[in-house]
Amino acid sequence: MALVCLDEVAERFRRRGASLFPYQVEAARRVVEDMGGSGILADEVGLGKTVEAGLVILELARRERVRDVLVLVPASLTYQWRRELAEKFGLAARARLEAGGLVVASLDTAKRGAAAEACLGRAWDLLLVDEAHRLKNPRTQVHRFTAALRRRHTVLISATPLQNDLTELHALVSLVRPELFGGFEEFQRRFLLDRRTPRDPAALRALLERVMVRHRRGDFLPAFPRRHVRMVPVDPTPEERELYEAVTEAVRAEYWRRVVDGGSVLPLIALQREACSSPAALRATLERMGDGDWRRRHGHLWTLAAAARNPAKALALTQLVRRIEGKVLVYTEFRATQEDIVARLRADGVPVAAFHGGLTAAAKDEALHAFAQRARVLVSTECGGEGLNLQFCRHLVNYDLPWNPMRVEQRIGRVHRLGQAEDVWVYNLYVRDTIEEALLDLLHEKIDLFRQVVGELDVILRQLERKRSFERTILHIALSARDRRELEARFAQLGEQMVEAGRRAGAGVPEPAGLGGGRS
Repeated sequence: MALVCLDEVAERFRRRGASLFPYQVEAARRVVEDMGGSGILADEVGLGKTVEAGLVILELARRERVRDVLVLVPASLTYQWRRELAEKFGLAARARLEAGGLVVASLDTAKRGAAAEACLGRAWDLLLVDEAHRLKNPRTQVHRFTAALRRRHTVLISATPLQNDLTELHALVSLVRPELFGGFEEFQRRFLLDRRTPRDPAALRALLERVMVRHRRGDFLPAFPRRHVRMVPVDPTPEERELYEAVTEAVRAEYWRRVVDGGSVLPLIALQREACSSPAALRATLERMGDGDWRRRHGHLWTLAAAARNPAKALALTQLVRRIEGKVLVYTEFRATQEDIVARLRADGVPVAAFHGGLTAAAKDEALHAFAQRARVLVSTECGGEGLNLQFCRHLVNYDLPWNPMRVEQRIGRVHRLGQAEDVWVYNLYVRDTIEEALLDLLHEKIDLFRQVVGELDVILRQLERKRSFERTILHIALSARDRRELEARFAQLGEQMVEAGRRAGAGVPEPAGLGGGRS
């Protein structure tokens, strides 16, 4: 049966000059009809899951199956969701949780205090949660809150419904169709050999197809403009080089100390990444570390970081922005780096906006509006790596590089997505002779991450992360290699492991998630 709302929506899209794709219509039809109005929309980044969700809401409303609808999204996406529902589907969403009807609200706001009471005090016809991988842990407040909401239908949206192990699938599916997997012990007995290995991958896939719709970007490449990548090498100043080498030596010493003592290496990962990002980021972290044991052992780092005040990478970015025509989206992982970039671009006369997790929802909306209307550059931290639709921009700069390739792909997906009319240009800044250069070589040359969409990248990472996370693998290689030649050799070996994991996925070898062979 066709969607009742299809002609209405198709006409709206036609008037706006937008495209409604058949797979999006089919995804909505499957959720409404085959799945009884509850399901998981799990298309990869950039394929228009918001459109599919809007179709589900409108179709259920036109069939008079829903009236009170609660849409919970990250705070940074509330304005975007309300705008898209209004423009594309003619649905006017409210912000007040007490009002009923169609409400779009921040998940973080909704789970607390009076807002939580308002949500829990009403029986909703439909609950829809965007970026639903945040609900993967049933022990968290956000999962317990979501599970407690009274509703007839539930739709979850996530490009990464499984990130670490198979138990996350149970956590999400139990919110949508709790009878499908049963209790956790039953799920474990029927489907798991261990947390990362399915007992019967074919049976698990078959069951998931009853609750999940997933399309991959590789199936729709003709609909995407080309992606061009340019590597932008940067020679550090003498002060930066001295600082980088000193940080690396200090991190190496602490790494082996913590490996022996069983301490956390996460702070060391942050320091090593900051050494490639900016002296400003490094200074901010060192100041937060105070006067403890670290400062007593490595006090010279404070002095070196204070001396490095004119980073070569910032100059390279300024020069790049001058050469580029049109809007530019710049990503960094660190707030201190972001503040430094924004100050330098403004000093150079560039209209710039900043987007980060510390902004209120209204301030985030204003930053996105400023970028669309007035600013030439938007400098964003990682909180802008998910959910945002910025296809009016076609230039993206990775000022520093996440150590997780999926997050790189999520960044690029903000501009390289359905609706982008022009070729996309990605510029990767990196400091020569650092771990950043070795990592870029791994991603760019070994698995061709930036030149084409790697549809099975999530599969590759899950296969490689059975023993340790990808970030910890990178740090271990960087700190255990005795010289530059060994560093390059070990990164090359990791690259071959990624390629082999990709071959296995492409050949239909069952992936740990039990999702590899499934196509919707």
